[in-house]
Amino acid sequence: MGRNDRRHAGSVVARRGVVLLAALVCVGIAGAVLVSTLRSAISQRRSLQARFCRVQAAWLAESALERAAWQLAADPDYRGEVWKVPAQSLGGNLPATVTIQVEPVPDSPDARMVRVRADCPDDPVHRARFSKQLTISVRPSDQGDKR
Repeated sequence: MGRNDRRHAGSVVARRGVVLLAALVCVGIAGAVLVSTLRSAISQRRSLQARFCRVQAAWLAESALERAAWQLAADPDYRGEVWKVPAQSLGGNLPATVTIQVEPVPDSPDARMVRVRADCPDDPVHRARFSKQLTISVRPSDQGDKR
């Protein structure tokens, strides 16, 4: 092999190395863009899910106040409950828990303080929590239907 042949072979190898290096840089940049896009999409999904849970918890708290009002209309001695809401009822895969507490109002025998706390999803760490309270008038239990 002559001197010119060695130079030609060396320049071909050098060109191939440069092309390979350029290809690796392009693949690396494309991978970084892909990872960045995926992280952004995951972040947006989590943000939307958190927003959904906050809105869902607010609506569940409102529903719990109405539920308590109906229960108190039927039974003035109603003291509350833990309402487990299955995921299917909420149209998703996140179940919820709503705690309803009913207490007498001092110096007002015809009133009850209703406190509700909605957790969506029913998870001790990752949840949205919404609380509300309302004073509800009830008929005294000793004035029921007497025939």
